[in-house]
Amino acid sequence: MKHSLLLFAAAALTLAACTNDDENLNAGPVAAQVTAGIGGAQTRASGTTWTAGDAIGISTTSSTLTQYTNMKYTTTGDGSFTHAADQGGEASGIFFQDTEEATFRAYYPFDEDSEENTLPGTDGVISDVTTVNQANQSAFDFLFATGATASKLSPTLSFNNDVAANTSFTHRMTRLVLNIATDPNSGLSASDVTGGTYYLSGIKHSGTFDTRTGEATATGNATNDWAITATQAVANNTVTYSMIFYPQSGASLTFRATIGGQNYTCTLTPALAAATSYTYNITVKKTELTVSGCTITEWGNGPSGSCDAKM
Repeated sequence: MKHSLLLFAAAALTLAACTNDDENLNAGPVAAQVTAGIGGAQTRASGTTWTAGDAIGISTTSSTLTQYTNMKYTTTGDGSFTHAADQGGEASGIFFQDTEEATFRAYYPFDEDSEENTLPGTDGVISDVTTVNQANQSAFDFLFATGATASKLSPTLSFNNDVAANTSFTHRMTRLVLNIATDPNSGLSASDVTGGTYYLSGIKHSGTFDTRTGEATATGNATNDWAITATQAVANNTVTYSMIFYPQSGASLTFRATIGGQNYTCTLTPALAAATSYTYNITVKKTELTVSGCTITEWGNGPSGSCDAKM
């Protein structure tokens, strides 16, 4: 009899635990907790860490009851994101509506001209951003992530580096890095190079970014003699410009250096593919400008090249 009572008590406890779990599952929607990184590091394509106020747009891609489109989440700079409307302890943002696992996508930077929605497929294409002003790279430093999953039982939505799931943000634009220098026998001084003016012809600055697919595409006509305005870095008598553009295949770029009233030119032919960085080492000489081979890598480890610029 005593043994039977013990079994009955154990069964009652088990039933109570199951009941509590069911109550927790059905107690109401559970908020998503969002973290994000890029290619394994919490860095933006423009080369800086997440900055306080950086915003991403998150949408569901699965057909569960949890349906959200273009929800704005911001970070304080640590890679953790909260819904932009969270204020004074009042919760808002994405909530899991059932126990089914939901799948998400996200893009950066958030399109301030768009609206949040609980209807699927209401986000769209950004088409009003150009790359002319390279001092404002964060405005067109487009990133995209997809395939991240979360649920009411596991509400952490992680857009971080995961080799198996591949859910981290990836670069969607293309990058061109120019290292411009001279040499002791060139007839020019390092100050001539650091004080020079530089131009590119053949770049398309207009384009579109599809927040649903992460595809960035160049549009319109290529510019002629565009003055390079990217923030320059000077080290070891070399001027470095790092520029971000819309991907554009078949581009043939003319680089022109104006130093001491003289023009030096050469031709660059990077593929300018999405998510890829191209580096050229350019040596300016009194009689010519040389370019050493172009290197190509994934963003952050771009290949390099070189060329000579002639007068």
